[in-house]
Amino acid sequence: MNSGSDHDILEKIRHTGLPVIIFGAGIVGDALYYACLKAGIRVECFCDNNINKTHSRKCDLEIAYTPDLKSRFEDAVFLIAAADIKDVIGQLGTLGYDQWHPGGLLLRDFDLTQCVFEAPADFVEFAVSTCLLCHDGFLHPDRLFMRSVDIIITERCSLKCRDCSNLMQYYQSPGDCDIENVLRSIDALCLLTDQINEFRVIGGEPFMNRNIHLVMNRLIQEPKVRKIVIYTNGTIVPKGEPLESLKHEKTLLIITDYGPLSRKLRDLTQSLTLHHIAYYVVKAHGWSSCSDIGKHRRGIEEQKETFGNCCAKNTLTLTDGKLFRCPFSANAYRLGAIPDFQTDYVDLFQTPPESGNISSKKKEIRDLLLEKTFLETCDYCNGRPFGASEIQPAVQIKTPLTYERLCPPKSESDRDQL
Repeated sequence: MNSGSDHDILEKIRHTGLPVIIFGAGIVGDALYYACLKAGIRVECFCDNNINKTHSRKCDLEIAYTPDLKSRFEDAVFLIAAADIKDVIGQLGTLGYDQWHPGGLLLRDFDLTQCVFEAPADFVEFAVSTCLLCHDGFLHPDRLFMRSVDIIITERCSLKCRDCSNLMQYYQSPGDCDIENVLRSIDALCLLTDQINEFRVIGGEPFMNRNIHLVMNRLIQEPKVRKIVIYTNGTIVPKGEPLESLKHEKTLLIITDYGPLSRKLRDLTQSLTLHHIAYYVVKAHGWSSCSDIGKHRRGIEEQKETFGNCCAKNTLTLTDGKLFRCPFSANAYRLGAIPDFQTDYVDLFQTPPESGNISSKKKEIRDLLLEKTFLETCDYCNGRPFGASEIQPAVQIKTPLTYERLCPPKSESDRDQL
């Protein structure tokens, strides 16, 4: 990244003579492209690690597969539209590129309302602001900033998907998570962080937990939490207190449309529209075969490769007072399907921060977020590489899948099964 004022940097980009490539072919990439047009910067193409995206075009430009860039562009200037900026910079360095700039250089003062996007305006604003906050967190390492944290509130689901990446298909007697434990987990994490851009309330199907409003209200009241996103499958229309808790401006529902399986989708969207609750409907897509549990006996370098290629390695997941790097790790632990790899998570309840060890706990979290090159859990996972072959989403099963229990179960509902 070049130093200097934003104006000077933009002038250098305009007149560099090198191709300008936007890294990240998502909604933020669209916004960054429009900002480049306004700034008089010609964009050569987009690039992305998801090879499936390279089969189409964006803003009438090619989407190049990132690992193939060096065979075509000896040098280039990259504008980063991906939230995981640390991973992007590392990958560019490995490829031999050292000229990059965070998207905020152009997007911070850009008026998004003057452009037309495929997604709703509030979702576009959320995606762009999330990306910029992630970049700020990386560029200011003195602050402990988290882009996104999943909070598991239930193992129960209204669907029975064979290939659920959150491993819900393995729970024999699924139940709701203890609400006091959930609230205590939220408080413990927020005490240690400067800001959490979004808390993603998940399950299972989160509306199966009738106490979801207690979680929502706690997150709404927490000033360090900027946004609350509920992931739902369009089978339940919340009413009463759960519905009331969704009306706050911090909340956003992302509804996955599974076609006929999302049997309440129309009723749900009508209710949300009536009550002026923000939501975004996305068609089910992008599922891969990543939910099998079993030891692969990979070597260290293979572990690092599995981790490095994983599209979910930065999906932080909070459960039972423990912060994990990914949902597979969290739920495999909850199921007792893997050994208790204590280096794969931070236990927020162990020597709690109120006991005076805030700085050491923060360091544990930073190390988990920034220093890991692989997880011990990776050896039990198929892996979730960018651009993996897609499978049919939401194939339904009648009974839970079996797995080998390698450790005592961790959740109360699992203990009840013994």
